[in-house]
Amino acid sequence: MTGRAGHACRTNLETAICREMDRQELPHEHRSLRFRVSDARGGSTKYEPAIVAHRGPILFLVEPIGTARSAAVRRLTGFLRQHSPEIVLVLVTTDAALTEIAPEAYDEIYGASDVGRLTARIRGQDPEGIVQPFEKPQRRVKRSRDTAK
Repeated sequence: MTGRAGHACRTNLETAICREMDRQELPHEHRSLRFRVSDARGGSTKYEPAIVAHRGPILFLVEPIGTARSAAVRRLTGFLRQHSPEIVLVLVTTDAALTEIAPEAYDEIYGASDVGRLTARIRGQDPEGIVQPFEKPQRRVKRSRDTAK
């Protein structure tokens, strides 16, 4: 765990997001909220967002994620189906994984090289207005090779 100025960051990516938010003077908290997410089997799992930024009544939950193939992506997809419209779920991942994560797993997504734009976007959100639209990146479609001749 990386501790800096009262912010307990668990990964290098979370530390980079935190530093940029500090640099742009965007107030935020780490792991300050807890949610229960229902799963397909009728049970539930815990979800504790890595970073929380408030803009009036709008909450931005910022989640650094390393890979598209993780249990975290399934949990986030479930959370997104159940959340309030005043919560914006933002994923930050490697630039290479941007188009690999299913659009139903997030409201917004940014590559690690675009943390400055993410932070500016949250800072620019009108606390009294509707959430600004975000265009989701197009997913890469994996095509099977046709070997029939």
